[in-house]
Amino acid sequence: MTQYRWVAHDDPIMQQVLDLRFDVLMAPFGVTRDDDWDDADPASLHLVAVEDGRAVGYARLIIHGGEGQVRQVAVAFDRQRSGIGSRLMREVCAKAVDCGLDVVYLHARHTAESFYTRLGFVRVSEEAFPFGRTGMPHVRMEYRPGIGATS
Repeated sequence: MTQYRWVAHDDPIMQQVLDLRFDVLMAPFGVTRDDDWDDADPASLHLVAVEDGRAVGYARLIIHGGEGQVRQVAVAFDRQRSGIGSRLMREVCAKAVDCGLDVVYLHARHTAESFYTRLGFVRVSEEAFPFGRTGMPHVRMEYRPGIGATS
């Protein structure tokens, strides 16, 4: 059974999250490991999906005034397409509502755009742009609590 929990940046499970994020988000693109993700940023909230003591999913919500930015969404390769990513994003959007945020945005890899669209995010950038350590094409997408659906 998968448990979803918000944790502090210094929670011991975050050591596993470092490996998960690198394995899923960086290693496949030949990016050198660098664990400086600014996890201690006081505006960051960390959501971890855990199965049998193992971190299998992660999403980070960074709050900037009335907006939230979602970053570093990762699901272990052997657990992808199991609903973990969708559940992580529903939990993040629910937290955004609880925090009274007006908008939640993210920079999605172009290949993940349809995933976020199904969750109620809308593409707002006209063209894809290189982003992050990988330089892969990304698009800016937004979710407005109360408007988008997170089914």
